[in-house]
Amino acid sequence: MGHDIDRRRTLRLRRTALIECKLGEMDRPALKIAETTDEYHKAFRLIYDEYCRMGYTQPHPSKMLYSVWGLIPSTSVFVFKSHLEVVSTMSHIMDSELFGLPMDAVYKDKLDELRAQGRKIAEIGALVTQQKRRWSNLMIFLCRAVLQFARLSGVTDLVIMVNPKHVRFYTRILLFELFAEERPYDKVGAPAVALRVNLETSEANLSLAYAENDFGTNLHAFFTKFSDPLLPGEQMLSGKRRRQMDPYTVQFLLRQRPGILQSLSPAQRGGLNELYHLHAFSRTSLAGESDDAFREAVAPALEQLCLDSRLDYADCAFSRNLGLVDYAGQQKLWQTRVAIPGMGGVGGVHLITLVRAGVGAFNLADFDRYSPANVNRQYGADVNSFGRAKLDVMVERALAVNPFLHLRRFPQGVSTATLDDFLEHTDILVDGLDFFAQDIRRLLFNRALEKGIPVITVGPMGHSAALLLFMPGGMNYDAYFGVTDSTGETERLIRFALGLAPKGTHLRYMDRRFVDLREGRGPSLGSACQLCAGMAATEVIKLALGKKPLAVVPRSCQFDPYRGVLRRPMLFWGMNSPWRRFKVAAAEKLLLCPPRLGATPPEKPDIPVAGAPVTAEHLRYIIRAGIQAPSGDNVQPWLFRPGKRHIDLLVNRKADRSFFNGGQVATLLSAGAAVQNMVYAAGALGMRSTTRLFPDLVDEDVAATLVVEPQGVPVRENLESALWRRCTNRRLYARKAVPPAVWERLSSLADEDEDALLLHCSDPGGLKQLGHAVYCADIVRVERQDLHEHLMEMIRFEKPGNGRPIRGAALCTGMPLKNLQAGFFGELYLRAVRSWTAMRLANRVGLGRMIPLFGALSMIQSGGAGLLCARGSDEAAVVKAGRALQRIWCGLEYFGFAMQPMAALTLLNLRLDLGGEQVFLPSHVRLLRKAWELAGPFFPVPEDAVPLLMFRAGLAGPVRHGTYRQEVDDLLMWRNTSDSG
Repeated sequence: MGHDIDRRRTLRLRRTALIECKLGEMDRPALKIAETTDEYHKAFRLIYDEYCRMGYTQPHPSKMLYSVWGLIPSTSVFVFKSHLEVVSTMSHIMDSELFGLPMDAVYKDKLDELRAQGRKIAEIGALVTQQKRRWSNLMIFLCRAVLQFARLSGVTDLVIMVNPKHVRFYTRILLFELFAEERPYDKVGAPAVALRVNLETSEANLSLAYAENDFGTNLHAFFTKFSDPLLPGEQMLSGKRRRQMDPYTVQFLLRQRPGILQSLSPAQRGGLNELYHLHAFSRTSLAGESDDAFREAVAPALEQLCLDSRLDYADCAFSRNLGLVDYAGQQKLWQTRVAIPGMGGVGGVHLITLVRAGVGAFNLADFDRYSPANVNRQYGADVNSFGRAKLDVMVERALAVNPFLHLRRFPQGVSTATLDDFLEHTDILVDGLDFFAQDIRRLLFNRALEKGIPVITVGPMGHSAALLLFMPGGMNYDAYFGVTDSTGETERLIRFALGLAPKGTHLRYMDRRFVDLREGRGPSLGSACQLCAGMAATEVIKLALGKKPLAVVPRSCQFDPYRGVLRRPMLFWGMNSPWRRFKVAAAEKLLLCPPRLGATPPEKPDIPVAGAPVTAEHLRYIIRAGIQAPSGDNVQPWLFRPGKRHIDLLVNRKADRSFFNGGQVATLLSAGAAVQNMVYAAGALGMRSTTRLFPDLVDEDVAATLVVEPQGVPVRENLESALWRRCTNRRLYARKAVPPAVWERLSSLADEDEDALLLHCSDPGGLKQLGHAVYCADIVRVERQDLHEHLMEMIRFEKPGNGRPIRGAALCTGMPLKNLQAGFFGELYLRAVRSWTAMRLANRVGLGRMIPLFGALSMIQSGGAGLLCARGSDEAAVVKAGRALQRIWCGLEYFGFAMQPMAALTLLNLRLDLGGEQVFLPSHVRLLRKAWELAGPFFPVPEDAVPLLMFRAGLAGPVRHGTYRQEVDDLLMWRNTSDSG
């Protein structure tokens, strides 16, 4: 009797805890049925992440997990959200004659028995909760919602497949019954047990089991009397089908996992086509020269609206143009053919704006594909178009606006061989080429004018739009911009920019740090592209209708809404007048600082399509990016071992002999930075990468293995481009504080995958005290013979090159003297104290403290300081911190800030902790303790964290002299065994 009472008391406590709402730490919790594309994507991503963690699925480039049942309207995907984040999900899948249920793969015979009895069946699937929220009881609230929804939908039997270890929860708490015996479930590589609850009798069973007076928690009421404020009532009160996904989203999801469509029967594919008109949005139907497939797909809808003829459609769709364009003019626009080379920032929005204006024919060219870096300004760039050809996407968008368009496509772009074909039957050429594509622009403009075709170019300049109109018989491209065959590429870019916007209204507010003509980099806004399209479309309408245009070369027009100004200057001699030639020369001085010496980025190979082989060229590019990582005194302590689809990074533990490298910390930090560089480079090549740290239990020098798989869509291109520009900048920085928003983003980059912790300080008083701490630590640095001799060994006092190629470790490691930014007198000082004898004498007379003083001044005159801490003391934790360091550094470069590591304070204190006080002089021990006492109040390091590296950040001028890097071949290793990557 006593045992039974104890058991009932235990159950009571468990049930009370089971329904206790533990949502206090969640931000605006919400329980609902997924409706938006974003909610579906986040739910499918959560399922993927958790199933991968549990070993139920294999890694996939899409990083989402879903099946055909997730796409059909009869499935309801329940999500529990913390503000915009999906933290738990569960699917309610209705049985259907066409698609059946996922459980049919294992228990079809048992399900058919229920179907034969006329039962209405639904399956619960895809039950997932974030691992960190496992104890928040989210799943029990989802179960309650799904049970109620099933009852309201008229379901008689709710079934589920679970792992045998979870059977007890469903049978004892939710009162499921065993439906079928345990069977292997090959899809997840684990056994499964089928369970079932009869909803016709479930309420009575819940009452019998739970509605007992001696239980303080009535689970019967919890499961049957639903009144949850988290779930909108309108989603629960009816069993209606959920809202369908839009066809673009379905097409995107099916492209991400093409195996779903391939596994369906013809009848099931037909069902999906009937639901979403997939053939109307298929890439193959739009890749050719005919639009008939699209028109056939939308014909039923147009026929229903009595718009199945071209005239009927045009009269209705463009009726609101009347009043600004007369009917005869509208027909002229319909018969006008516009050629647009480029579907990017301005080209795509040009196309859509002109289609909506009623232009009826286009020649379109583009060879590029969309990526996330295009989102801010390009009309067709969104999550559904990443990796797709820009031309295909924009043709779809244009035909969706006007299915009667006549289009000619040039998927290879425009070249000298296709100029005449591209301009054939063209009435007007509207420039959509990239700003930096000057060679083909020049040829295209001149050829169009020779053929009697007007040319319109409108460029987004800051917040403004600048327009030029070239008319046949007037000045051509060469005459206006003043270019010839001998004009250099950079000068052509400057002449084009100054000729397009002679008044330069945007120059007053544009940050020139983000402009690099050599790299083809410059800022642009989507709003400016929209403004360009409006100006270009107006000129097209005027030309097509025989109206007077706004500005014909040599007159230009720039409208800047940011400053509220309109400028229409006249350049009678174009860019050839003496004043304009002077402005070109001045712009070269202003925009083109001398190119930085040192390592240069290699040419990026083409992005492979998803599933394509990984070539040696791709692997070399990734390794080259790894070599670009920072290292102590630029010793480059790595080796690389490429395979077929992977690269092993090995640490060379003998490369860095500095006293700073206690416990190989500096070497492991640089190894982590190299790994992160390779991840960025692989992503920019459209490859998904998986990293394993210290994967070889035998060879401890294998710090990481990077496995790559082409997925066709580049990712994190912004940070990949930053890794090639990143460098140690030892200049004095501006005292403008690094903004809190930048520090917050850097902290999130450091904490990615919980790799490391970043602490920061931008307070001027704190920087002054940190400068004092740096001074104390640097005194130790200049008073130790081993540190001084190693530094002087790594400084390259001779000029690199001297007529010989820059190659080999002796020339490509270390730091050129100019890289130290010491100035004329500083360089004389370094040469004078090159030997330890001279340095010791300088220390005795007090001159040795010039270097510590400069270090202190550098810290004080900066925008802020950061401290990177590892989340552990083992080697893997240090490598992770190195990855975080590189993410921070690339992030600062991307945001336009300079960075310099200040390693002495942290690494010497770490060496003191590792080696004990006996490795230092007593005076140095006191200095290091004092330095850390000074820094401690501004960097509150948690007990479980290990401070590894301090750095300063801020605004600074560019570095003229960078460091060099060894060649890829000099750092390669080869394995004799067959590759298994």
